[in-house]
Amino acid sequence: MIKYFIVLMSVLISGTAWAQAVCTNMQLQVNQTAFDLVSSQTVNPTLVVKANTNPGACDFFITFDYGQGTSFSSRGLRSGGNVWPFQLAKNAAGTQIIKRVGDISSSNDILSGTLTAGSNDRQVNVNYWAILDMSNPWLPRGDYEDNFTVTLYRGSPFSSYVFISSNSVRFRYRSGSRVDISLVPTGGAFNVSDTTETLNFGVLTTGATRSADAVIKYNGGYILKASSQNNGRLKHSTQNEYIDYSATFNGSTVSLSGTSSNPVQIIRELGQSPANGKRIPIGVTIGNVTGKRGGQYADTITLTVTSAE
Repeated sequence: MIKYFIVLMSVLISGTAWAQAVCTNMQLQVNQTAFDLVSSQTVNPTLVVKANTNPGACDFFITFDYGQGTSFSSRGLRSGGNVWPFQLAKNAAGTQIIKRVGDISSSNDILSGTLTAGSNDRQVNVNYWAILDMSNPWLPRGDYEDNFTVTLYRGSPFSSYVFISSNSVRFRYRSGSRVDISLVPTGGAFNVSDTTETLNFGVLTTGATRSADAVIKYNGGYILKASSQNNGRLKHSTQNEYIDYSATFNGSTVSLSGTSSNPVQIIRELGQSPANGKRIPIGVTIGNVTGKRGGQYADTITLTVTSAE
């Protein structure tokens, strides 16, 4: 009889699961937690990330929340119900907006870096930009502010990460009264750099008219005054001869007589200007030129605006 033996053998292989060592004692150091943006509307603060990297290197990333805003696009400084546009960004141009976890779609949406291995006190400085949008400085007066939470994570938002710590940073801006005037052709758009306008009548004729617009932007009302170098008259370039003219502002005739040394108030309004500015049409009509000496005649009307509140 032939017997067959089947030997069952069990082999236990003992193994150890290896995990990559990472840094320990990671910290986020926020050296400045409050910023007043009155003197400079753009600041470039530094955050410090520290860790013991003797066990190994580690990657990190940093986010900012939106304060009282509901999204990164509505981030701003607030004064009551008014919002002054404001951003926290990775670049000076403010195009790489720092977002919070959940809204991150690329590396441009975060601050990130690596703490290399080999030190019990490795640190990396990370800069960001805080930018107050000054494209509309005529927003309502007030104290604008908000607090934003800055958060440090170990790892990557595109794989795995661990929350490390967070801190709060406050930004503040006090907006005072501001008023600016732009002199433009009739119907022209406000341009803060455009403050002169020439009305050329060519050959003067009785009753000839020319027009322009004053466009005013303000956040605390305005007072508009006018003065005429020749007291409401065109003066001959070489002779003491004059031609009268009449001037209208916003449809009302205003006498410029005696205003060369004593400007006359034209309009006073309170509140805030419309988004495109308050438009004030200006018209000039030439008086009687019969019998006047030939030559060049001119006058300069100076408009002055001040805040009314």
